[in-house]
Amino acid sequence: MRILRNIRETELIQILQKYITSSSHMGSNEDAYLIKDQLPYLLVNIDSMQRDSDFLPNQSWDKIGEKLVTMTFSDIVAKGATPEYFLTSLNLEENMSENDLKMLVESISNASAKYGAEYLGGDLGTAKEAVISGIGTGSIPRGKILTRHMAQPEDLVCVTGHFGLTAIGFNHLLKKDSDISSKIPPEILEEALQAVYYPNLRIKEGNLLCSNELASASIDSSDGLATSLNWLSKLSNIKIIIDKLPIDPRLLNYLTTFDDRKTVTLFGGEEFEIVFTIPVSKVEKTHELFEMENKGLTVIGHCEKGSGVYLKKNNNLERIPFSGWDSFQKRVQ
Repeated sequence: MRILRNIRETELIQILQKYITSSSHMGSNEDAYLIKDQLPYLLVNIDSMQRDSDFLPNQSWDKIGEKLVTMTFSDIVAKGATPEYFLTSLNLEENMSENDLKMLVESISNASAKYGAEYLGGDLGTAKEAVISGIGTGSIPRGKILTRHMAQPEDLVCVTGHFGLTAIGFNHLLKKDSDISSKIPPEILEEALQAVYYPNLRIKEGNLLCSNELASASIDSSDGLATSLNWLSKLSNIKIIIDKLPIDPRLLNYLTTFDDRKTVTLFGGEEFEIVFTIPVSKVEKTHELFEMENKGLTVIGHCEKGSGVYLKKNNNLERIPFSGWDSFQKRVQ
């Protein structure tokens, strides 16, 4: 009999899917799910943080509270929804100070308000090691809800924002790859740490993609760009070719090799950007609407018939593995 730490997280998700009710409107294997399948759509998502696997060095309780809200609403935003309500289950250590509790809850309340949502409270308990969970709800008043299932051959693959800073921040904090983080000057390293501690959501971008029925498929990048692209490929049954790495331009002068740029762009995680596909016929309109709202997007590739994710380099294709952070094995898989 296998134990969980010897099973990849992606395989565990597939096991769970056998027991989960699929939405006829969304299909299976979505992080946020419909609880009302007609306009206005209502969605719900749950996420958790645990001291052992998720808390970072120098991450105070106010940073932890804000991060919980952001990661919980991220999957809802990637569906095109606007955050509305937030609840928590807080299982905390008995020796936690009263001031730390106040700091945590105040940050949850403030972060919820920042995203336009109300914090409604929830459950409180104790644990040997802190485990905090968030439940977020959001709504879509008009448009077509975004899923991971409807990308089509010839669609373009796009992202909001840039990638790489969070990978640098994690490398520095967890000392995972000093060869990369040591190349980054202090001022950019500080920005990388801020990106890790204080991520933001692309609410307006998700709204635009959904309400104007622009995107054919969408997913958030919290598990890393490589993982997100592979989920889109698998669930939409298409092949994805990436010909442009959306690396943060501030890193280009310091990460000069293709392999370093590939590593921080594809395998970082927790950028909370939106990864989406759009038909070629809607590209011009998408750019126009994003520019009107002073928002940016980058076309990084396209879809074809087939399967898998590939990175194009010098007219050669390199397979990008279904690789990202594995919570059970506590390493990138």
